[in-house]
Amino acid sequence: MLRAQHADATRRAVLTAARSLFGAKGYAQTSVDEIADAARVTKGAVYHHFAGKKALFRAVYDEAEADTYKRAIVARDERDPPIGQLSSMMNAYLDAALDREIRRITLIDGPAVLGHEPDLSAEQQANVVAVRSFIAVAIGRGEIADLNPGVLTDLIGGLAWLGALLIARASDPSATRAELGKALGAMLRGLAPGNDL
Repeated sequence: MLRAQHADATRRAVLTAARSLFGAKGYAQTSVDEIADAARVTKGAVYHHFAGKKALFRAVYDEAEADTYKRAIVARDERDPPIGQLSSMMNAYLDAALDREIRRITLIDGPAVLGHEPDLSAEQQANVVAVRSFIAVAIGRGEIADLNPGVLTDLIGGLAWLGALLIARASDPSATRAELGKALGAMLRGLAPGNDL
């Protein structure tokens, strides 16, 4: 039991150090030696828990994505109509892109290191299923236009990701974020019933 707790604590220390360094310096400029030093463990301990630097980055990326999703969920007020909830979630997601660490890990280095469509973790897959289910129920209740819930989920997710990417690449992320919020809000309001194509 004590050994398992020590292993978990070591893994957590490595992840915390790696996230901080990857977020501040970027993937290419961060070495495994630096991560081990920051975590106060040996380089061997890093490799004991992660197959290599890319595997460690993947774990950090998944954690940062999960944190971003949690921000979106917390922003949602279940008393609001579904379109309002989707808008709140998307705005929180875009706000997360203003966080330098998240921006660097998930939007700048993530696509470069993992590709533009990295395999979703089990948690990310569950999140997509939950959003699709939420949208399907809202469509069934007539609260969102009668569209394919799977396609709509993919489009909304794609819009959020592209918006975050535009923020990450902008010379003025805050101004870009403000403009995106207006445009995406108008697009989401277009999902109201009666706007079917």
